[in-house]
Amino acid sequence: MSKRTRRRSSTPLIKTTKRGTFLGRRKGKTAQRIELYSAAYKLALAQLPPLQMRELPGISLRLHASIRRQLKAGALAAYSIAFTALKDALVPDTH
Repeated sequence: MSKRTRRRSSTPLIKTTKRGTFLGRRKGKTAQRIELYSAAYKLALAQLPPLQMRELPGISLRLHASIRRQLKAGALAAYSIAFTALKDALVPDTH
């Protein structure tokens, strides 16, 4: 007799919760943090005009450091992370 292998379907599972029914798999903690970082960084960069980015060449590194610091502290809202990062990057004595 040959060994049977269990096949997994390629379609996502249907889950039912108190909030409703949804398709998909839960993302891991790391994937959620990566998406949050990406969204916050894009929001912060969109607020800076190109002229200001040229005048302050290290602004992207300061934004990066501020966003990482906030994520390690447990921040969960991309908008608040982005605007706090802008404040930290443009006003150097805020952290």
